[in-house]
Amino acid sequence: MAEYLSPGVYIEEIDAGPRPIAGVGTSTAGMVGVTARGPSTGKPKLVTNFLEFQNTFGGFLPEPDPSVRDTWANDPAEGGRWWLFPLAVKGFFDNGGQRLYVKRVVSGRATAASGTLGHGLVSQIAADAAKGATSLELGHLIGFAGVGQRITVFRGDDQRTIHTAAVAAYDAAARRIELDSALPAAVRTARGDYVQVGARSAEQTLSFSAISPGSWGGAVQVRILPVAAASLAVLPDPQEGAPFTTRLTEDAAADSETVEVATAAGLDPGELPDEVWVQIGPDRFKVRVGEPADGTLTLTLPAGARHPAWQTGLTVRRVRRGNTAPGRSLRIGGASRLYPDAVVQLDDGTRLTVLNVESVAADVVVFGGPVQGTFFETDRIQLIEAQVGTRFTDPSGASVTETFDNLRLGGDTPANVTTALAARSKLVRATALAGLSTDPAEFPVPAIGSWLTLADGDDAYGGLNVGDFVGVDGGSGRRTGVVALEDIDEVAVCAVPGVWSDTVESALVTHCELLRDRFAVLDPQDGLDIEGIQTFRERFDTKYAALYYPWLVTRDPLTNRDVEIPPSGHLAGIYARVDVERGVHKAPANTVIRGIRAVDGIAQDITKRHQDVLNPKGINALRFFPGLGQRVWGARTLSSDSSWKYINVRRLFLYLEESIDEGTQWVVFEPNDEALWALVRQTVANFLTTVWRSGALAGTTADEAFFVACDRTTMTEDDLANGRLICVIGVAPVFPAEFVIFRIQQKTRETQLA
Repeated sequence: MAEYLSPGVYIEEIDAGPRPIAGVGTSTAGMVGVTARGPSTGKPKLVTNFLEFQNTFGGFLPEPDPSVRDTWANDPAEGGRWWLFPLAVKGFFDNGGQRLYVKRVVSGRATAASGTLGHGLVSQIAADAAKGATSLELGHLIGFAGVGQRITVFRGDDQRTIHTAAVAAYDAAARRIELDSALPAAVRTARGDYVQVGARSAEQTLSFSAISPGSWGGAVQVRILPVAAASLAVLPDPQEGAPFTTRLTEDAAADSETVEVATAAGLDPGELPDEVWVQIGPDRFKVRVGEPADGTLTLTLPAGARHPAWQTGLTVRRVRRGNTAPGRSLRIGGASRLYPDAVVQLDDGTRLTVLNVESVAADVVVFGGPVQGTFFETDRIQLIEAQVGTRFTDPSGASVTETFDNLRLGGDTPANVTTALAARSKLVRATALAGLSTDPAEFPVPAIGSWLTLADGDDAYGGLNVGDFVGVDGGSGRRTGVVALEDIDEVAVCAVPGVWSDTVESALVTHCELLRDRFAVLDPQDGLDIEGIQTFRERFDTKYAALYYPWLVTRDPLTNRDVEIPPSGHLAGIYARVDVERGVHKAPANTVIRGIRAVDGIAQDITKRHQDVLNPKGINALRFFPGLGQRVWGARTLSSDSSWKYINVRRLFLYLEESIDEGTQWVVFEPNDEALWALVRQTVANFLTTVWRSGALAGTTADEAFFVACDRTTMTEDDLANGRLICVIGVAPVFPAEFVIFRIQQKTRETQLA
């Protein structure tokens, strides 16, 4: 209770009355079957259209090898044509289904495609170069040593050598190298030509595997590249003093040793260190500063310095050193982007050096080794990380590409390549091996080329058995087969299309009976005659399932031929469509079947005489009617209990029970007294009134449609003492008009006169 301890105004929220019950959804389906690819672990995956199914689970399946096909197709007790599953999924969406949870079935012997990388230094050609060219633009210069390094140029299609040369000069920012000899043949980016430094090593660094088992993984390719994740400026050493900028006061001849410049702030020989560097045009020189006179002073360049002629007015700017003495540290702008063990590459113009970061404090970065050479405030260092690219194209031509940037080869962080791919990739997983190094010169590469193609994935359809469809219960998120549908509470209709195995369909029925919130659509064996389907039906007696006969006929886009397919996928879609358009109380019958051949879309012609035999036994016929098309012509369950004879009645009660169950959870642990009972009665009555007004219940008034009792007549003192609240509900469902009878009497003239 609220406490009022001091004078003031108190605002309180109070319940306005009974809490409303929201009806649960009934149009969400769950299916279990074999797909070309897609997740085989975890909870069933939601797809909302057939394109999404194809992107996630692949396209249509070809028939398996004849031995596997015949083993399954010719087994009347435990067989099936499971390779038709994608066509059944298409039938679901063709007939109005909107939400489908799919659980992929794989053989216990299926394996994922995989591949392993060695290491080496490879860079792709980034721009075409003609025969005779001496300049190459590359994808990167990460790991290169600089001037004098030997490189080999390869063709990307057949791995033949085009040229071997030394690096005469380079521009790391432009990713360009100059060779000491001309190319004997053109290089092409479209061909995948590349540059390699040294030989590749077979020492294993990273292994990649497809995210799920199956031969589909043989079309997956992976590439990992070193990339400059950040380019950071070197800051000047504080001992260097202030900068200055001036200009030439007179022309300077080519290769002259002195230049005249105007005096400027900061250009004071007495305040400058002994070693001063300036930039004139694109070049950098160490100079000796003379004494000023008449507003000018002389800068003396080193003996033998080479430079072009310079004109009056050319800018001369001081460049301060980042390191004035040997050591392991530099001041870096944006140093917060770095981290311990980060790999960086330093460039002094003639040499590229790779170092590891040891520590970062403010803008001071300490490296794991000495900083070789002199670096200036115009220089930059590059943070080296990894980029992983994956690509996949399925037989239908649909492709998936992924790019993951800013990854690390080492360290226990979310950015680690193995951790990041496990969390984000829809195609592959990675495992670090003993040979993995963070040195860019030993970056993971395949044995040839730059893309690793995964191999040795196997569907192992020969090892597929009914147990794979039934599944095992390993707990939430670790269930397989039919059992995995338990993870999804929203599922209201479920099926295992194309599988008529008694073990599998019995497991599906048991699943529905145990959860008591869903309904199964079963498939018979294909090709059964009227006697055969009656024998098949004798397996079942359940109010939680329905059986449809015969199979349907559609066009297989994979072979462009007609093929017979199981009806359960199409019927699940019809259930969903009728639920959305009319409500769960409407029988899913007298409805056109979509997604089949316009003519002869039903595998066998069922006549009225046939149905006279089938209907009383709960076998729902699929029939063709001239002028009306191909329709569902039955709405019965497989129950011997006449109270649960109709599908819509059974599913209406599932809807009511689940809705009331979820909508009254607030009652638990409330005081079990008359006030609570009244709230429960009103809550349930309000919900049932809404259901009655939708046409789901019989009766001209609400009192005729239902009753709700929750009082002393439904509970004893023993019930109350044991914490039980008992609410008794009765409803009058609307039964379908299965037999429409018009009685016609012939009237004679005498009858009329009388």
